[in-house]
Amino acid sequence: MKTKYFEYITVYLSVFLVCVFVGIIGRLVLLEKGADEYTAGVFFWISTGFGVLMFAILSLFLNDLAERLVNRFLKAKKNESPESQVPNEDLKKIEEERQEALIKSALSENKNSARDIEQIREERQIAARNQKQARIDTAIRYAQQEFALYASDDDLKQLGKNIIIYAEDINFEKIKTVKVKDLSNLDLYHFGWNIWNCFKVSKQDRAAQFLKLTFAEALKDVEENSIKTHLKDDEHKGLVKIIEDFTDF
Repeated sequence: MKTKYFEYITVYLSVFLVCVFVGIIGRLVLLEKGADEYTAGVFFWISTGFGVLMFAILSLFLNDLAERLVNRFLKAKKNESPESQVPNEDLKKIEEERQEALIKSALSENKNSARDIEQIREERQIAARNQKQARIDTAIRYAQQEFALYASDDDLKQLGKNIIIYAEDINFEKIKTVKVKDLSNLDLYHFGWNIWNCFKVSKQDRAAQFLKLTFAEALKDVEENSIKTHLKDDEHKGLVKIIEDFTDF
């Protein structure tokens, strides 16, 4: 602080001495031209004071102008992007690396997306298989409960195998006959409709064919078309009733 104060004194004292020197020269010139002492003295003081005043005005103006220019320059330099300070060749290299990074990122995202889609597809397939297997288990459990009193153990097992063939849409050539007793054709029709309703994987024509082949002995005198048209006849009659919902099995 003191150093700056002495700097101001030195500067203004130097200016004052210069102005005095200029005033003395002006005074001597006026005296040589024939001016009187009073006029020369007045010119001396006026020129000295004017010189000091002009320096002070210029000093204030120039300091303010210089400060503004410096601040603007620093602000522009601060806001200048890092890329503008990098040579053109380096800029090209940086841009190429940036594009390569974007491409790698996009490829990685595509791989992850494809992997996610494949995983979702597998999960959906597993869920569908599990759901279908649950229906098959339900149908077999229902058949065993419904025919437990009217078929032997071997026939009950074969009935379960026939249901799997029907549900999996396997060729009916592998279906084997199941023997039952004490059940009417109406009971077998109701059973066929219930199996169709449990899976609903085909038209009722296939359900009628399934019944015709599974209970070939009991339905030997009945045509498939007739079986199809009577699947839901008298749904509240017979030992085997129509079941609309299998959630209880």
